Amino acid sequence: MANAHLQELLLLGRITFYLIITLVVLSYLAVSLRLLVRHRITKSPGWDDVAMVASLLLFTCYCTFILVITSRSHERKLFSEEARHVTLIYVQLSEIFYILTTTFLKMSMGLFFLRVLTQKWQMRLFHVILAISATYGLFYAVVTLFQCGNPANLADSLIGSKKCLPAVFMLTSGYVYGILNVLADWTFVLIPISVLVDSELDRRSKISVSLVMCLGAVGSVSAIFRMVYLHGLRLSGTGLTTTTIKATIFASTEPGTGIIAASIATLRPLFRKLATDVRSHRKTLSLNHPRKGSHSHSSSRSADEEDGIALTSQAANNKTSMHSIRDDDPWSPTVFTGTVNVQKMVVVKGHMNPAVERPEMIY
Repeated sequence: MANAHLQELLLLGRITFYLIITLVVLSYLAVSLRLLVRHRITKSPGWDDVAMVASLLLFTCYCTFILVITSRSHERKLFSEEARHVTLIYVQLSEIFYILTTTFLKMSMGLFFLRVLTQKWQMRLFHVILAISATYGLFYAVVTLFQCGNPANLADSLIGSKKCLPAVFMLTSGYVYGILNVLADWTFVLIPISVLVDSELDRRSKISVSLVMCLGAVGSVSAIFRMVYLHGLRLSGTGLTTTTIKATIFASTEPGTGIIAASIATLRPLFRKLATDVRSHRKTLSLNHPRKGSHSHSSSRSADEEDGIALTSQAANNKTSMHSIRDDDPWSPTVFTGTVNVQKMVVVKGHMNPAVERPEMIY
């Protein structure tokens, strides 16, 4: 039974390891594209980008501690008595960096959505939520760091030391922080969407922009699951449990997916530019490699209609003889020169007939 429990812990540890690596790589990619859009395309960098970069760096520190813990579990150092104290310090430090990461992430999201607000009450509400989230986040981080007085005794709280703050107080603080994160996420998304609905954009644009904005609240789903397993972070005397690692998995997913989704929400100008460049490239190719003329009226007309430019009328096409069709491409860059004979036309009783040409006498 104990061996099965140990194998489950190791399996969850491997899942955590690969999840962390994936989130870190995707986070750096998403934030890099975000900075590219803000500095090169829209040329409108802001404090939300600064907060996002800070979130990414703090998230990197958090992931580093999680990877160290996972590595120690793989080497069977997580459960030995001599290494237990060091491991618990890593657990607490990862919790502190988690708090700081999510706090700066909420600040970045709030500052980003402030750009689309137009009414004063909306801006005031956002400023209040930003102030509450930032203040409580910093308060929770400080309390977690000094819950046992000296930060050197940080790990004692996880083994039930009476010299630390009560476990009920810390657990309640964690639930309050999680609830504030969820409320802030959805407030930052729903109010801008309500503003978007009343805008003059067409329906398709409203739906696409709303979906992009909803990406900013993806992390709140993981925050809800983290609160379900939050009690697992309070370790017992037996060490880590499966609930503890599950709470770590959701705690890692929340800021990771939040950073990725919030950065993707800023990439719409990049996608628009790529679409424009693709259309321009295709148009250039069509001009450099034009479609050759056909020897039939249907193919010639279909090519003209596809280009959107009618070179001749339908009636004229129906009356054109086969001898009048040429293989010269009207879009070809090559210029051809030649001579043509112009036939005179006379109108007799409302009908147009070719004039009879008299032969000239050559002396």
